[in-house]
Amino acid sequence: MSKTFYRNKGSKDNIILSFAGAHGVGKTKVFNSLKKCVKDNNKFKFFPERYVKKPPFPFGSSDKQIGFRSELHFLQQLIRRNQNILNFDNKYNGRIIILDRTPLCVLVYSKSLNLQEKDYNLILDTYKSIKWKEDYIIYLTAKPETILKRIIRRGSLDLIRIEWNENDRNYLLKILAFYKKFLTDRTNVFTIDTEKLTPDEVVNKIKNIISDLSDYSFEKMQQPSTTQMNLSEFL
Repeated sequence: MSKTFYRNKGSKDNIILSFAGAHGVGKTKVFNSLKKCVKDNNKFKFFPERYVKKPPFPFGSSDKQIGFRSELHFLQQLIRRNQNILNFDNKYNGRIIILDRTPLCVLVYSKSLNLQEKDYNLILDTYKSIKWKEDYIIYLTAKPETILKRIIRRGSLDLIRIEWNENDRNYLLKILAFYKKFLTDRTNVFTIDTEKLTPDEVVNKIKNIISDLSDYSFEKMQQPSTTQMNLSEFL
């Protein structure tokens, strides 16, 4: 776990945490599990990684031009999401905002796709022009072999996923290397090695991080109210 700056727990500002990690490591599963855990609790707000379920271009394409278009499309999706986060942040306070993927991922994947320098620089300049709303990054990692096994196990290697080259080991190694490069010097990163953890155990670690950063207690949420206890005893 990186050295991290903690804000005062009494702050009324929203806390924004995003998930980072290579495809197949389990980000979306953990994101959905945490969302299910807190249910309709309005203390939390969840934002998906993108709004278009079927992207117009295959992510991870070995074709540099298609790769550039896919990353540019994804960046547009992240910019749209960021505006929605800004709107929410201006309207509410004291909330915990969870993002499926950090905006930084678009740089990681663009680098891993070996885009032409002018194309990568266009994405980089656009990325830098945005005032991203993000306080902390939770980076999920595991060994490459483990991630590849998870990709196969989740059964996602359908036609579109194959076009994304998710099962390409060299591509995965590049992604892991660039995540390490981009995250190493950041002080707002929590790294969770998921190698020997179940999804539930990963969620519990994230709960602990959230509790450390805020005044929110998951234990209190899980405890039944006095009325419920009395009713249970009565029955």
